Amino acid sequence: MIHATLIAPQDRQLEETLRALGLQVSRGTLESVASKRTDVVVVDLRGEKGLPPAIAALKRHHPDMGVVVVVSALDPALLLEAMRAGVSEVLPEPLAAEDVRRAIERVTEKRMQAEPGQVFGFVGAKGGVGTTTVAVNVATALGLSSKPARVLLMDLHQMGGDAAIFMGAEPRFSVMDALNNMHRLDETFFRTLVVQTAPNTDLLASSERPVAGVFERERIQRLISFASTVYKQTVIDLPQSDAAVLDVLDELTTIYVVANQELATVKSASRLAATLRDRYGRDKVTLILSRSDRHAEIGREDVERAVGAPVTHMFPSDYRVALQALNKGRPVAFDNHNELSSSFKRFAHSLAGIRIERSSSRSSGLFGRLTHLRS
Repeated sequence: MIHATLIAPQDRQLEETLRALGLQVSRGTLESVASKRTDVVVVDLRGEKGLPPAIAALKRHHPDMGVVVVVSALDPALLLEAMRAGVSEVLPEPLAAEDVRRAIERVTEKRMQAEPGQVFGFVGAKGGVGTTTVAVNVATALGLSSKPARVLLMDLHQMGGDAAIFMGAEPRFSVMDALNNMHRLDETFFRTLVVQTAPNTDLLASSERPVAGVFERERIQRLISFASTVYKQTVIDLPQSDAAVLDVLDELTTIYVVANQELATVKSASRLAATLRDRYGRDKVTLILSRSDRHAEIGREDVERAVGAPVTHMFPSDYRVALQALNKGRPVAFDNHNELSSSFKRFAHSLAGIRIERSSSRSSGLFGRLTHLRS
């Protein structure tokens, strides 16, 4: 069922028209609608002079949200103002139910076509488990496999995150610049904040300088939501110690807890995974092992029992290759001849819905072919 948020005086006729069309209707304000899960916003401006500035602000923050405006008459100046603000449809009086239905259909069709991209978050069970290594290489591998769509890596550490170092980048701007300019945030402005670090991969880095204050939950949530409208896939390097960040991950497709086969890390992973499952549900939280060792005293099954979650992927331990890549500022995912690189690529392919098929026919080649399961 399509959900509509109605912003109108107490006149019930427009609300009854929307309900008669089979819509689920709730009332709200332009200031509060950003926090609602809605398919279309219907604003009754009959009797009002001009377009409220809050409509343009709403569209800047939520460019995929459909806005239908009802007016007393079609005024050229108002139409121009509505177009600049990003209004989807303008309906004049007399208001026919069929006109409303067609406008709602057009708006919701556009919204479905602009379906948000996937967002994957990686959070370490404790410091030093290789979370940034995983996030950087998964984002790079996704970019290599998702042409022509672009991938975003977002380093959500308030300061001192290492994603830029791992990718050999020297960004001019950071995630703090995005959070401090949410009123200006649109795709054009956002492109000035990110830096391309690999083919089809952009980085929104952590700040390198001390910053005043703390992350605001609402702004983080809006930033993640916005990124999902611009990028087909977004990978987020999450800080394990920042409650403000870990409390606004509703938009994420999957949250990956990164652990290894050390007892202290497994205990931390158990606590963190339980907290995240309580907040977001069991299906959204899963576990991956970094620097896995098949000969370790704590095996994969031991980790799964302790954490209460399946291990969905294991990245092998290769200290020499990982350190060499870090020192060069060149992600391991660019390599073609080591198991660690192959592991990142396999994991990225699974996230992107790409299956590697190996044919038994010699004519098809030794390395098989990539088959995309979805566009």
